[in-house]
Amino acid sequence: MATIDTLIQARMAKLEELKKRGIDPYPATVKRQQTVVEARGLDGKHVSVAGRIMGIRGHGGILFWDIQDGSGKIQVVLKSDACEKASFTLIESLDIGDFISVQGTVGKTQAGELSVFAESFQIITKTIRPLPHVWYGLKDIEERYRKRYLDTLLNQEVKDRLVARSKVIDAVRDFLTDRGFLEVETPTLQPVYGGGFARPFITHHNELDSDFYLRISDEMYLKRLVVGGFDKVFEITKVFRNEGIDHDHNPEFTMFEAQIAYEDYRYGMDIIEEIMEYTVKRVAGGTKVTYQGRNIDFKRPWVRHTMVDAIKKYTGHDPLSWTSLADAKEAVKQMNIPEKTMKSLHRMQTVGEIIAFVFEEKVEDKLIQPTIIYDFPIEVSPLAKKCKDERFTQRFEQFVNGSELGNNYSELNDPIDLRQRFIEEKKREESGFKEAHQTDLDYLEAIEHGFPPTCGIAIGIDRFVKLLTDAKNLKEIIPFPTLKPEAQSAHKIDYPQAQKLMEQYLKDPVNRMHSIESEAIMRSLAKHLGEDEESWGIIGLLHDIDWELTKDDTRKHCIKTAEILQKAGGTQRLIETIQSHGYGQVDGNEYYGPPEFKGKERSGTVQHALAAAETVTGLIIATTLVQPDKKLASVKPESLMKKFKSKSFAANCKREIMLECEKIGMSLDDFLSLSLKALQSIHEKLGL
Repeated sequence: MATIDTLIQARMAKLEELKKRGIDPYPATVKRQQTVVEARGLDGKHVSVAGRIMGIRGHGGILFWDIQDGSGKIQVVLKSDACEKASFTLIESLDIGDFISVQGTVGKTQAGELSVFAESFQIITKTIRPLPHVWYGLKDIEERYRKRYLDTLLNQEVKDRLVARSKVIDAVRDFLTDRGFLEVETPTLQPVYGGGFARPFITHHNELDSDFYLRISDEMYLKRLVVGGFDKVFEITKVFRNEGIDHDHNPEFTMFEAQIAYEDYRYGMDIIEEIMEYTVKRVAGGTKVTYQGRNIDFKRPWVRHTMVDAIKKYTGHDPLSWTSLADAKEAVKQMNIPEKTMKSLHRMQTVGEIIAFVFEEKVEDKLIQPTIIYDFPIEVSPLAKKCKDERFTQRFEQFVNGSELGNNYSELNDPIDLRQRFIEEKKREESGFKEAHQTDLDYLEAIEHGFPPTCGIAIGIDRFVKLLTDAKNLKEIIPFPTLKPEAQSAHKIDYPQAQKLMEQYLKDPVNRMHSIESEAIMRSLAKHLGEDEESWGIIGLLHDIDWELTKDDTRKHCIKTAEILQKAGGTQRLIETIQSHGYGQVDGNEYYGPPEFKGKERSGTVQHALAAAETVTGLIIATTLVQPDKKLASVKPESLMKKFKSKSFAANCKREIMLECEKIGMSLDDFLSLSLKALQSIHEKLGL
């Protein structure tokens, strides 16, 4: 097979030959009178179309091209006795990927395919680099995201999702403008960030010699406009949060927010249902969609619960019975929440914070059909009006498929109350809550001039589009998702090299099998999450590469990994991902891992996936070995769950680490089932 460099050189030679013949391969003016779709409706008529060559067939006196523009694809038939001689002689200079303009008559071939029978054509762009499907295929998931222009060109499903995204935004905008809302623009650079709980991106303005923040929300400025006399304003814009990246989060995302004067959160609940139902109808043709095998119906009215009632329904605990902080913390300890997540409990100083924590951990993922949760604790709602029960606020969020799609409330317009809320938020920040709302004195001064009763509403556009297009990963519906610079992203270790490294450093068959098991589960997780299977497989295969060198001293485990992989050409990203499974090594309260890792916590989808995957292998193998025939095929998902719940069984398999599957958006049931199937698929290799 020719190398990519050889193919580029061949195209460069064709380019030079065209120039020698006096032909401009990049003309400014193009002969084009119809789009491809328009031409397809003109059977028997003369047309002039233009597009990219996506296929070449035939030879000698007759050739067939498939050309594609933004509207569609059509076949072009070239016959030596029908096509202008000057054009026909250029055929050898053309490659798949080149752009051409074709003039001819639309008709059908003997096979019945609608085609343009070419009379002449012109080269309008000569490409230097071959398209991936011609060269090596666009298979790498990250490569698809990085080179989205090729992804949309070669993958119609991706293109359709981005078209659907545009339709969602159009529908939201049309709904609002038809009802008298005014679309406005607010600053991206803000001296004080606010409107949500998030960490910001910081930038510096040279001329003003001042630091600014990329907005985490446009809410605070929309409310200033309401103070300024605008009753109904909205914006669909980019917001930026300096936080994790996973299947449901991207640091740069699109948010719709609106402010409506003289209305409260009950009105907000109604209009959110209306906007989302209207949009689904516009995009999907009805109120029902299927997301990852689940049928979801956006038809109004939706289910509505207070946060307290939702907790009672799904946990059996009544938060209103928690009369003290100690009561609340004791109740939480009975709820089987992962130990790692429970670590954040110590910094919570109020019952309200714990109510919100329990809801996130035990209720959120169960809200599959469109659901509104309202009346949030005041401690987590600094900008919302109080309810009659002043422990709670007039705030609501809408949930679909276990994911929050928007934060909404009756706006707090009492400047005295707001000043006190800002003081309380400052205390939270000082106690360790890094995402606390900032004190915005300019905004406080604005509402001191008079801010009418107002309702604020919001929809996360990206998550909404993800649901409507059945995309597993948020990256699938963002035209250009946030990625590491290319030099940092590749592992620089391919799969054959990874296999050799594993065989070189792991001699014990048991250790090798554990690596192969972890690889299989990581590949299955990658497939499920829409990530790159080979990349994740390499991570699983190499995660314990230094185990036989460090098994007698756990404080060196994963540290030696860095030395091995750096020497083999592995990137820092690969090393950090693999080392992350060694974070949090504690026995009771005693830390026994490498000093370099003390206090470090896993973040991001792949790190949580690796920790859960390599841990669950032990539980699956132990469950297999207690089967009468000791065969993987005999293990059922329900028996695996039963063994998981029995803490005395395979006690060294840490349950709290397996529960990190929830951090990647999977229920424990689904994770155990997927992992079991992954190992059953390689049972012969494992000898089980």
